[in-house]
Formats: sequence, C-alpha cells, structure tokens
Amino acid sequence: MAIAQVDILDPSSFEKTGQVKSIYEAWEAGDWIGTFNLWVVQNYDGVGYLLYQQRCFKAQWAPGLLDVTAGGHYDAGETVEQGLREVREELGKDYKFTDLINLGKKLYLRDQPGRKLRYAVDVFMTQDNLPLETFRLERDELEGLYRCPVDDLIKLHTQPGYSFRAEGLHFEGDILVPGDILVTKDLIPYNWDNYHFKVTLLAERFLRGESHLLY
Repeated sequence: MAIAQVDILDPSSFEKTGQVKSIYEAWEAGDWIGTFNLWVVQNYDGVGYLLYQQRCFKAQWAPGLLDVTAGGHYDAGETVEQGLREVREELGKDYKFTDLINLGKKLYLRDQPGRKLRYAVDVFMTQDNLPLETFRLERDELEGLYRCPVDDLIKLHTQPGYSFRAEGLHFEGDILVPGDILVTKDLIPYNWDNYHFKVTLLAERFLRGESHLLY
C-alpha cells in the first residue's frame, strides 16, 4: 500500500504552505495537516439520532471505540469538497457537498511516542434518514455503525454513570448483521475540547431545524 502524502498547513492561517510530506514525516515533525469529519443525523418518528461508527479493533488509535460517522485526513492536493472521499470509502455513501452543513473547524492535538498529531479538522453535518442497511461499511476500517439517540447522548455526557443500548449493524466475519451495543462514556474517545458533547448539542439544534450552527 502506498504511503499517504499530505499537505502541510501554516498554523497561523491553516492554509496550505505548498510543502508536501508523507503522513509519517508529518507526524514525526508535529506538522499541522487537514482532516475531514462528517456527522450523520437521523430523525425517526420525532426521535433524533447521531450515527457513530465503531472503529476497527485493530486500529492503531482508539480500537473498538465509537467515533465520528466518517472522517480522515486529506491526501495531498485534495480540496475540502474532496474530503467526501472518506465518506464513500467508509460508508459507501455518495453525498453532495451542497447537502452538508459546515459547522466550522476544530483543532485536534495528541502526542504519542514518535508521533505528534496536529489536525485542523473541517467539521460537517448532514441528515440521512435511509435505513442503516443502505450504508456499505468498509470492513478494514469499521466494526459497525450504530444509531445513538441524541437525548441519550446528552445524558451520557451530563449524568455520571449513564449508559444506554444503541441499535445498529456490526460485522460477524465479513457479513453485516443487526445488533446493538452498550454505550458508556468509556466507549467515546477523549477529546480535550468536549468535541463529542458539542457535536451532540449541535445535532439536537440541527434536528430542530436551526440553520445557523457553528462548532
């Protein structure tokens, strides 16, 4: 597999500097790179849901945890619009960029031995009420996809010890089957800026029909 090449960003503006490195070189140097996050919400019978992917159990970071519906870094030369490549690869969905709501940009920093991750994340949201069976999940990247009620997610972030069961699809071997998962706070990756709680609150407002949303 070819090693991904990424554009290096200027941390004062987060515009491309014109410099390109392999992603491993960028991590080693602590360079800023661009990434794309898409959160998918659903509304059934007046109940709002936020879709969470379950990361692959073999993932280098946060294996088996629940994370953004789809996301990943931009390859060198890609535009923000082309970040939808990640959605096609991970979810098998071909959304139009004009159907997405731009929530803004977040910064993500994490240091590991030999890796200094510095991500400028473009955050988007869209609504897709089609059944989960219409999503074609990438086996190498995801273990499953779960529909989490927004009301339960708010309680998860505000009430110590709260948990709930979320329905969804998961892989048994290479076959997707219906199932559910017990969602606890430990299943949500830690973010220093309460990213997942903020997105949950934005999803609640989005589903109420509010249009002026900003992360």
